[in-house]
Amino acid sequence: MKKKLSTLVSVVLGFTLALVLGAVFLFVPFGSENETVRETIVGSVQRSGEYHSTSTGSYTSLLTNPVVALKSGVGTLGSVTITGANTGVMHFFNATTTDVNDRTGNLSTSSIWLGSIPASTAAGTYTFDTVFFDGLFVEIVGTPPTSTITFR
Repeated sequence: MKKKLSTLVSVVLGFTLALVLGAVFLFVPFGSENETVRETIVGSVQRSGEYHSTSTGSYTSLLTNPVVALKSGVGTLGSVTITGANTGVMHFFNATTTDVNDRTGNLSTSSIWLGSIPASTAAGTYTFDTVFFDGLFVEIVGTPPTSTITFR
């Protein structure tokens, strides 16, 4: 009877110890305190993949200086959303300057042209998703439409 009792106590103690150790391994994090926490991206755009934007409605200076550098270096012209049509034409260039005499190798205008939005374009979003390597310039000829330009 004593042997059965000691066996039963051993089994219960062993089972209890196994439960405690199992709980410790499940709920206590192991690793160094300086370990980098890895982040899981659950959205459709990873960090640094998002677009920046600017609005032409607030650019009253476009009437006196119709060329604006939006970004230098490599990037992407995402889209142009027209919210208010006007008589201005918007031209987008892959360039560091619009002056042909200042361009390296005197690239022709057609080789740096990314696209245009014609005058009196209907309200809507026009997607370009076009890569540029030198910089993004927008040139307005006429009165600028109210628009939002996205780029990264």
